[in-house]
Amino acid sequence: MRHTTQKVMAILSGAISAAVVLTSCTSFARAGFEADRTEESESQSSFSLAALARHGNAIATRTTSVALDRIDQRQLPLDATYRRSGSGRGVTVYVFDGGVSPTHPELAGRVRTGYTAFPSDPKICNAHGTAVAGAIAGSTLGVAPEAEIVDVKMVQCGTLRGTIRGIVDGAKWTIEDHKVRGGAAIANWSFIADTAADIPALDSAVTALREAGIAVVVSAGNVDVNACKVSPANAAGTIVVGASAVGSDSVGGQRVTIDKRADNTAWGPCVDVFAPGDSVLLPSLDPASKPITQLWNGTSMSAGYVSGAAALFLEAAPKATPDQVADFLRRSATPGVIRNAGAEAGRLLYVGVAGRADRSVASRR
Repeated sequence: MRHTTQKVMAILSGAISAAVVLTSCTSFARAGFEADRTEESESQSSFSLAALARHGNAIATRTTSVALDRIDQRQLPLDATYRRSGSGRGVTVYVFDGGVSPTHPELAGRVRTGYTAFPSDPKICNAHGTAVAGAIAGSTLGVAPEAEIVDVKMVQCGTLRGTIRGIVDGAKWTIEDHKVRGGAAIANWSFIADTAADIPALDSAVTALREAGIAVVVSAGNVDVNACKVSPANAAGTIVVGASAVGSDSVGGQRVTIDKRADNTAWGPCVDVFAPGDSVLLPSLDPASKPITQLWNGTSMSAGYVSGAAALFLEAAPKATPDQVADFLRRSATPGVIRNAGAEAGRLLYVGVAGRADRSVASRR
């Protein structure tokens, strides 16, 4: 999140350039590693984790997702189990992308068609939006498997690009839809628009969404630059997500598993938290648009996992403000575990169930 003095924002309905927006693209990746079993190791954390644990029963499921396995525990190695409190029920996530499949088994029954900037386009350009939505709310591969997804299509299929106007109009539609529907809500922006400048129209859209009570989670970008130069990651109030990877290093002559910043991931003080974004298993579509699962790379997917974590929090605290959502995500994240983070604290997303140590911290506050 960019912490700056409030600057004058362009009026949301004002003149907007036709600049294109590049999606924060992913690519299909190599196979993941095999997880080892271990006892979960937790450090003391903020009281909000204990509040989540008190809100609902802890849920533990076996998982093939290395990403879910990683974000529910403080330390490596992994144990092929995903533990969480809650499911994201009652929370809506608006996915700004190139279309989301409403029939993929990971998402079926929880995807609503919302706004499209290109009405004459096919409803789904490619599998990118479905994968992002799957990271958020997939039934077995997502962080919050009962959250609702709203498809906000701002990518044109012919070019796989969108316009600033499409994003801004999608934000305006989202705000009006949220007024009607109510409940806790998040906007997921897994795209980048510029790598060298602010874009005032996007800054204004973020401000308007936040003023409507909608937290805005954005990808830092799949570019090896300071995220504070990347729009919309440089918009004040966004929750900025970098991609982490699991690798190995030599310690005392032995190979050990480590967390590190994924290759070609933006860095810097604007990155709030890292989440898995290297060879992550998520919903996809084959060339005939049939549902499959596939490995993906990129900060787009990392942002999806963080939006899912925000949904878990908002299920327990539906009146939380966007600033409180951001504060929860930062405070509950595991600090100092990301090698070569290039960001303050090198925080890794954490959604695990609070242990007795966490509850004892809460009781003293």
